[in-house]
Amino acid sequence: MLKAGVAIRDITPMGRTRTGGYPDPEGRSALMAHDPLYTSAYYFANDTTEMIFITADIISMSKDRANEVRMLIEKYTGISRKNVAVSCTHTHSGPVTAGNEWERFDERNEVNPKNNDRIRDLMLEAAREAVDTAFEAEIGWGTGLCGREQGIGGNRHEPDKGPCDPTVSVIGIRDKEGELRGCMVNYSLHPTVLHAENFFYTADYPCYIRRTINARFPFLIFGFQMGSSGDQSTRFFREGQDFREAKRVGGAIGRTALQVLEHMTYEKEVVLKSASTFVTPPVKEFPTYEEAAAILKSSRKTYENLVKEGAPYAKIRAAQSIMEGSVFMEGFTRSLGNTTVEELLEGQIPIECHAMRIGDCCIVGIGCENFVAISQAVKEASPFAVTMLSSVTNGNTMGYVCTDEAYDRFCYEAQCSTFAKGAQKALTEGAQKAVKLVQ
Repeated sequence: MLKAGVAIRDITPMGRTRTGGYPDPEGRSALMAHDPLYTSAYYFANDTTEMIFITADIISMSKDRANEVRMLIEKYTGISRKNVAVSCTHTHSGPVTAGNEWERFDERNEVNPKNNDRIRDLMLEAAREAVDTAFEAEIGWGTGLCGREQGIGGNRHEPDKGPCDPTVSVIGIRDKEGELRGCMVNYSLHPTVLHAENFFYTADYPCYIRRTINARFPFLIFGFQMGSSGDQSTRFFREGQDFREAKRVGGAIGRTALQVLEHMTYEKEVVLKSASTFVTPPVKEFPTYEEAAAILKSSRKTYENLVKEGAPYAKIRAAQSIMEGSVFMEGFTRSLGNTTVEELLEGQIPIECHAMRIGDCCIVGIGCENFVAISQAVKEASPFAVTMLSSVTNGNTMGYVCTDEAYDRFCYEAQCSTFAKGAQKALTEGAQKAVKLVQ
């Protein structure tokens, strides 16, 4: 017999905290919420296996913190930590949950430790409630399309021809009376409609996916998984950077998800499996601090000149991103001192690739921000009807995992990446291996 449980908690900070995602303005923080930040827990069980998947409206979670949550869930529910996944939606308008990536690079040197403790405790509460209130269930899965053709999002470097994934992947959970109790939506798009000028807590466009679905199913517990969004954003497709635009984007994705839910076929007996592989990509060689400082000076000048010239927004934003990458690289090389990159990354690698099979659907949680070409390769090789990659899951490494081609262009993500060419192959093979382990 298949059982499932769902639960939710509000994790909006109780007061003013430093928010993540952007280096400027320095000390950017929020005092109040535009919309609540949530953590949702999903419990799945049959006669042989129990699993829990957690989503949270935060930018990321350190590997240590994610493992702490997994161990506590094991302690209080008896479910193996290996069968627990903790995924972050990656909103850039939520609290910093590790070290500040623009100022210090030790994940253990947390900016908001008390708030992190609170998030941990609320995740545990939600997980325990999901287990304690489990019900006889049936599960469905399916996909729809919503992308650049609808003016929603796509590749943030080459909007016309760059790799993108418009797939809206959905898991639905119903009870034996046929009432829809929960769903998770996976989509590959950075939640950065709201930019650094925003000083409200918000889940960004996923807030409006939630609102769109809850308008049709008021009691459904919603969770969002960020797909492979390392090179995916609304940059060339958005009509603004405000809540009105976040509503347009999230509403379109939400309506697509509703169409999937309304045509979904549900099953009462499904296979449940969970397995992980671990990947250590090659680490790149960084420039000296003096070289990095010179790169930052040059990129800042380029950005400022474009602003003065009144260049098109997309061109200015691209230059700003390159400058932000230079800020990261300058700060990272300054932090190194006599420490090696490998020593600074200790605790963040290896990257976990965690496959969770639910019938003919497979969620692959990956502990990093990765380019969409990686997920495309994993999906193409997968035997399952629906395969979704959930990035920033079970911790998050410092920087991106890019395609080899991105390092040649030395784009923003390649500057922020701590890895070198070959990382794409290593991560793709690791994720594919995890999928094979749950077949």
